[in-house]
Amino acid sequence: MTGWQIIGAGIAGYLLLLARSAWKQGEFRQFLRSLAIVAILCGAIAAIVAAVIMLDSPP
Repeated sequence: MTGWQIIGAGIAGYLLLLARSAWKQGEFRQFLRSLAIVAILCGAIAAIVAAVIMLDSPP
């Protein structure tokens, strides 16, 4: 496994533990909503950075 795969597996495992904890506490919907908000924010930041790179690079 590469370093990125190990990091990804660690993040996935951590999210699974958080989901299990939220499920046991009856807050799974709130967990999913928060996860979706974070994913949308990360996607928006990535899109803005990609747009700036595309607009700033010479043709």
